[in-house]
Amino acid sequence: MNAHVTTRRVIERRSGGRILLDGVDTIMLGANDYLGLSTDERVLAATNEALRLYGSGTGIYPVFATTPLHEALAENLASYLGVEAVALFSSGGNANGGVLTTLVGAGDVIISDRLNHASIIDGCRLSRAEVETYENRSVAGLRRALEGTRRAKRRLIVTDGIFSMEGGAAPLPEIQALAREFDALLMIDEAHATGVVGPGGSGTAPLCGLANGAPDLLLTGSLSKALGGASGGFVAGPRALIDKLKAQSRSWIFTMGMTTANAATALTALKICRDDPGPRERLWRNVAHLREALRFYALACHDSASAITAVKVGGEERARAMTARLTRAGVFAPAVAFPIVAQGEARLRLQVSAAHETAELDEAAAALATAFAETA
Repeated sequence: MNAHVTTRRVIERRSGGRILLDGVDTIMLGANDYLGLSTDERVLAATNEALRLYGSGTGIYPVFATTPLHEALAENLASYLGVEAVALFSSGGNANGGVLTTLVGAGDVIISDRLNHASIIDGCRLSRAEVETYENRSVAGLRRALEGTRRAKRRLIVTDGIFSMEGGAAPLPEIQALAREFDALLMIDEAHATGVVGPGGSGTAPLCGLANGAPDLLLTGSLSKALGGASGGFVAGPRALIDKLKAQSRSWIFTMGMTTANAATALTALKICRDDPGPRERLWRNVAHLREALRFYALACHDSASAITAVKVGGEERARAMTARLTRAGVFAPAVAFPIVAQGEARLRLQVSAAHETAELDEAAAALATAFAETA
């Protein structure tokens, strides 16, 4: 069993880009709080007010889990992304599963990038559709897969917008062109993109010069990353498809809805993300600063269009040994190894936040260089 699965660690406190991990003050480079909004006073105040007004629990959609805060979140998110409608889910994983098990089924074909998120892979398995995979970000591979689906009733292409293990962006202009050539619906998981990449943080499609509001496009995403760390997910796109999900998706109907406190968290974070470019600008300055520091120490990284920086290590045992050394040195930099990535392609996956200070990033880069030297 992988070491990262069996090791239990406890975060006792958070402050900015640091945590108290098992009693040790630690620079946190493994969190999803890209804009640093999970501890923003405006977000916390709105969350506390929602708890006071509505309590901590919720119910199932549509009646018992819908408040003015849920409605405002869905409306504001639709406006922010430039789509007709949004359905809120209890998690990003449930959003992915909801699309894949509702909009396709027996006799249909899903064409999925091989490195898509686990929740997409699980949704494909549950859909009862035939599933074809193609090599990561390979346009030629996608075309070959589509060529074999001409007898399918319906086709759905699904890809991460930003791939979470290295931070690269999907080649969306080419993928969208193929989707239209083969009359396929396109689904993009924007978990690591929303609020971070593209104009105003609007996502991977706008980053690539495309519109989010295309009639043959669905976006899924998580509220747990840039949007204040809220527990929840969403599907965004044409109103007819969103209405179909609300009427038929088992992961929308038969599960507890997003709590009102989480809706307040995400709504307030979304408004900050939309109206205040400061957190996103700080994030990208920090990303650039860390990558420059890593280059100074001659540490190689995977190409990334996102706030994820994956430092190349190679061997699985070395990567895990480096994470252990770094943790003891007060830097949490998680190793990613087989079977999550291919054998021999282990890496340290670093996630920077707007909350980090540049001095912390310098300290972390120096610690990484030392760990590389000590495990050579």
